[in-house]
Amino acid sequence: VVMVGTALMTFLANRAASGGLTLFVDQSAQRRAQQVAPLFAWYYEVTGSWEGIGEFLQQPPIPQNGPRGPGLGPNAPARWVGWLANERLIFIGPDRHVIFDSQMDTEGESASPELLSAALSLRRGDEQVGWLLFAQPVENTLEGQFFDRVNSWLLWSGLGTGGIALLLAFFLARQIAAPVRRLTQAANNMSAGDLRQRVDVSNQDELGELAGAFNQMAERLELTEQQRRAMVADIAHELRNPLTVMQGKLEGLMDGVLPLNQEQVGTVYNQTLILSRLVDDLRLLSLAQAGQLPLNKNEVDMGSLVSRVVDDFRPLAQDRGVSLDTQVTGKGLGATVDSQRMEQVLSNLLSNAVWHTGEDTDVSVEVGRVNGAVQIAVADHGPGIGPEDLPHVFERFYRVDRSRSRQEGGSGLGLAIAKEVVEAHGGSIWAESKRGEGAVFTFQVPAIGMDE
Repeated sequence: VVMVGTALMTFLANRAASGGLTLFVDQSAQRRAQQVAPLFAWYYEVTGSWEGIGEFLQQPPIPQNGPRGPGLGPNAPARWVGWLANERLIFIGPDRHVIFDSQMDTEGESASPELLSAALSLRRGDEQVGWLLFAQPVENTLEGQFFDRVNSWLLWSGLGTGGIALLLAFFLARQIAAPVRRLTQAANNMSAGDLRQRVDVSNQDELGELAGAFNQMAERLELTEQQRRAMVADIAHELRNPLTVMQGKLEGLMDGVLPLNQEQVGTVYNQTLILSRLVDDLRLLSLAQAGQLPLNKNEVDMGSLVSRVVDDFRPLAQDRGVSLDTQVTGKGLGATVDSQRMEQVLSNLLSNAVWHTGEDTDVSVEVGRVNGAVQIAVADHGPGIGPEDLPHVFERFYRVDRSRSRQEGGSGLGLAIAKEVVEAHGGSIWAESKRGEGAVFTFQVPAIGMDE
C-alpha cells in the first residue's frame, strides 16, 4: 500500500509538472511568435507573397544601422529572432503546407491540426495568409533541463518517502502485532484451562480497549469457574451430611445395633426431607439465575401479604420466645408480583430473623412506599453481621454462623433465592448490620400507580 501510494503520488506530481511546463512553453512560444509576427507582416506587405521567405530568414542578422538588403528598403524590421540558439521556427502558408522549417526538413508537407492549433494565426484583414510557430524541443531548453531536474527530485523524493514510510509501517506493524500476539497467547492459554491469564494494558487506543475487555472477560470466567467449583463442593458437602446420617442409621438397623422403631425411622425420614428441600432449592435457584423462573404475576396488596405471612410465623416465634411486630404505613402498597414467590422471600427473611434473634426480643416488619416502590424491611436483634461477612450473605451456602447445623438453619440457599426472586420482579434487596446490633434485610418491588 505504501509503495503503490508513493508511486501514484510521484506519477501525479510528474504529470502535473509536465502539464505546467508544457503550458509554460506553449505560452512562451506564442509570445515569441507575436514578437516575430511584424517581420512576416512587413515581408508580405512588401512582396505581396511568401516567395523567398525561407532565403530571407536564413540571411545573416542585419546590424541595427546596416543595409536592409536588396529590395527591402530601410524600414525592414531586424531579423533577430530566427537565429537564437536551438530555436525552431516553422512557417505554414495559407494552403496549410509548411513553407519554412528552420531545423527539420518538413518543407512542403501538410501541417497537422495539432500543429495549426498551437501556431499563431497571421491574417491580412479578413484573409488568412499563414501560421507561425516556434516549436523548440523542450529537452534542449532551460525549461527542459528544469523539468529533468524536477523529475529527478520527484524520483528521489518518492524513493525516500517510500523508504521512510516502509520503515514506519514496519515499526507500527510490530507495535500492533506485539499486543495482538500477547492476546493470542493468553487466549490459547485460557483455552488450555489457565484462567489466570491477563495482558498488560499499555495503550489507550483500540488495542488497549481490546486488552481491557479481554482482562474483564478473563476475570469473569475465573470468577465463574471459582463459583462453579465452590458450588459443586458446597452441594457435595450439603448432600454428604444427611446421607451420612441416613447411612449410619440404616447400617445400625441392619446390624441390629439400633432398634427398628418409629424414632429411628423418623430420623431417616427427616433426613430425606432435608435432601428433598435442598434439591428443590437448588432447582429453584438455578431457574432464577437462568432467567427461566416462572412467575404468575397479579396485582397484590403487599400490606395484606405481609400480615398474612407474619401471622403464619407467630407460632414458631412464640416457641422461640420472640414477638413479631408489623407496621404498615401509607397507602398505595399494591404491586404486580407473584404472590407465592413474594411469600417465599418474606418467609426466608423471617425465618432467618427468628432463628438469629435472642429470646424475649422482637422481630419487626415494616411496610411502606418509597420512591415509587413498595419497601419491606425485616429487622431482628440478633448478634448482627460483621463487615467481612455482609457482602456475601446473598451467596449460595454462605453462613455467617458456620457452627449452625442444617437441621437448625435450612439449606443455606434462602437468601440467594430471595435475591434472585426479587430481582426477577425488577426489584432490589440489601442487608444492613453491625456486629452486636442485629440486622435489617430490606427489599423493594415496583409499586402500582404514582406516589401519593
